[in-house]
Amino acid sequence: MDYDINIVNSFTGEDAEGNPAGVMISREDIAATLMQEIAKRVGFSETAFVTPLMDKSNEYKIRWFTTLTEVPLCGHATLAAAAVIFRKSEEKPAPDQSLKKEAGSLDISDSDRNNKIRFHSQSGILEVFRQQDRFVLDFPLDVPVPYHLPENLLTAMSIDSYVSSAYGKLTNYLLIHLQNEEIVTRLSPNFQLLQELNLPCIGGIIVTALSDNPNYDFVSRFFAPWEGIMEDPVTGSAHSLLTPYWQPIVKKSEMNARQISSRGGILYLKAKDDRRVFIGGSAEIIGKMSISIIQAQ
Repeated sequence: MDYDINIVNSFTGEDAEGNPAGVMISREDIAATLMQEIAKRVGFSETAFVTPLMDKSNEYKIRWFTTLTEVPLCGHATLAAAAVIFRKSEEKPAPDQSLKKEAGSLDISDSDRNNKIRFHSQSGILEVFRQQDRFVLDFPLDVPVPYHLPENLLTAMSIDSYVSSAYGKLTNYLLIHLQNEEIVTRLSPNFQLLQELNLPCIGGIIVTALSDNPNYDFVSRFFAPWEGIMEDPVTGSAHSLLTPYWQPIVKKSEMNARQISSRGGILYLKAKDDRRVFIGGSAEIIGKMSISIIQAQ
């Protein structure tokens, strides 16, 4: 059978190419094994699989797969799925496939609340609002818990010293605060050593520091070799943990962040309350690909 996959770059911006994600929308549920095979063929860090709930308007089931495994939460593929759904709902798609908006407040207005999608996921209900041509994810906030870094992990990450570290129980992400942006930029983990470590509770590692650029409050990079992602271009879910970590440090209610991978990404952030976080970003719908899979009878 042939399966159509939308290709979307999430968290794009000036001088930021964003993170490419696959988005497949199907009327009926398909098997997890087939989702995994499609995600492997697509080859992006994550592919989102979306099924509309027939009895509810603008509500969908969503699952995310890397090339190796299913993950419980993914920001950029959720944003990508929302961009595709909102675009399909337009009567006349814009000639330019870009969906971009300049930085602005993440406060959700009444009109924004009437322009939303609800996703049902392993991590609960995830709402996505459209603010003109920017999208705002309403994600669970991941409270940072102090974490002692073992020496073998520091060795594998090529880190000699650090400011502090924290763990997010919701995402299973480990956050390491480094001294400055240059150290984050130049960091070169040993992925073979990382993959050999026995870290069953760690789903990904974030390294972060204050930004040297006055347009951004902090920068980050994200690594998850155990899930087939050596370095993720832009990681929305990581900012569920980064937002509450950095907010008391920079003393701002809203923050701008940049993920400094080779592609780069821009995110607009606000802790909604002590349970939820707003993660805003832009998207570019690039096109489609078709995947052919012969299923055994």
